[in-house]
Amino acid sequence: MKANFSDFSSIFSKQLKPAKGMLLLAEPFMDSPEFGRSVIFLTEFGAKGCMGFIIGRRLNISPAQALEDFPDFTSMLYYGGPVCSDQLFYLHTLGKKLTGSTEIIPGIYSGGDFEMLKSMIKSNHVKPSQVRFFAGYSGWEANQLTRELKENSWIVAPLQEEYLFGDMEHKSLWKEVLRAMGGRYSMVSEFPENPSLN
Repeated sequence: MKANFSDFSSIFSKQLKPAKGMLLLAEPFMDSPEFGRSVIFLTEFGAKGCMGFIIGRRLNISPAQALEDFPDFTSMLYYGGPVCSDQLFYLHTLGKKLTGSTEIIPGIYSGGDFEMLKSMIKSNHVKPSQVRFFAGYSGWEANQLTRELKENSWIVAPLQEEYLFGDMEHKSLWKEVLRAMGGRYSMVSEFPENPSLN
């Protein structure tokens, strides 16, 4: 199926409203080593700024390899974005079992007592499918994301939990989310990254 680029601009006229717990997909031709074909899970969205994590961009290192005194755990570390990329962040489904967790949307939480989390992992009370570790995050200053949305830099999409905690690589995930949205979004998923080479 040949991509129809006229369908690209039309999808922005009926955009979903951005909100905490939604996904941002980079527009198909975004020329950015950080964000090209990225899928970002929004954990904060407000007038003072926004925050989220790139999902699916796996690093070739585990938390146990990156951190001292971290128990063995069959989970990899993921690149969450360029802000504070030397710091660890985590999303999970443990809820109030992990003291200090913050609910983002029902069933998905961020943060919590790190020492308690390590203890839970060590005692096999946490499965890799329940937590995702990130190096860094993606952030926007006040009104920055709103401005970028008006410039059609991002496509807003609904979250499915398997996107967040699954194993799909970010570029494949970008396509999968668009296909799942159907209609013109599905056609946009087939656009080449560089249309001049098509």
